[in-house]
Amino acid sequence: MPINIDWQIKLLSKVTSTQDIVMIAAQDGDPEGYVVQAMSQTSGRGRHGKQWDAPMGNIYLSALLRPDCDVMRAGEIAFVVAVALSKAFDRYLGDKHVKTLKWPNDILIDGLKISGILLESNLTDGKLDGLVVGMGVNIFNAPELATCLNDVAREPVYINKVRDKILEELDNVYSQWQEEGFAPIRAQWLEKAHGLGHPITARLPSETYSGIFSGLTEDGSLILKQDDGTERVIHAAEVHFGEAEV
Repeated sequence: MPINIDWQIKLLSKVTSTQDIVMIAAQDGDPEGYVVQAMSQTSGRGRHGKQWDAPMGNIYLSALLRPDCDVMRAGEIAFVVAVALSKAFDRYLGDKHVKTLKWPNDILIDGLKISGILLESNLTDGKLDGLVVGMGVNIFNAPELATCLNDVAREPVYINKVRDKILEELDNVYSQWQEEGFAPIRAQWLEKAHGLGHPITARLPSETYSGIFSGLTEDGSLILKQDDGTERVIHAAEVHFGEAEV
């Protein structure tokens, strides 16, 4: 596929958070494709403001996208990015390793987290003006109960080559989303969905629901089939599968 985004990569040694730098660029009117990659972060964060451990030897980058869509559709980009990361990892993984996508925004190898995604919106007068897409990928270092690409790759791993492959696939999948909508992205995500058809626990701030992970709605929300046969739609939650929490 042709290259549609002119990626402008700014490589820095140490930052507080690549998200913060790219958000400023978004507010300043920088074009789509502005990317900040850091060798390490001192205040990296994940979903719900959780601190993200960010030692040297991994990929920490944030990219600016300016999708022409309603703010309610911005969450679809998390699945776009997850599918792009999944495709990028395919180059490196051997047949003995199993890659799955955990709702809503993690990539797992053999059940262990290798990558996470963080989306933050820049709004102007209540409308989506830009989307800062943060990606963290364990390349040479991984925390406990996680894995890194170097440990599962079938060929030598070089951080910048992995980065370039990720951006190439992001360009492709993002273009498909723009041209064809969310349906084909949703289908690709479901092909690799972690725990589909298996017991799941969804933990909301004030409630917890258990059931079977039976699919995604047309907007990417999780469908949980409860014991009584009814389906509950989960828009946002901490999700755990079976007895193990991944």
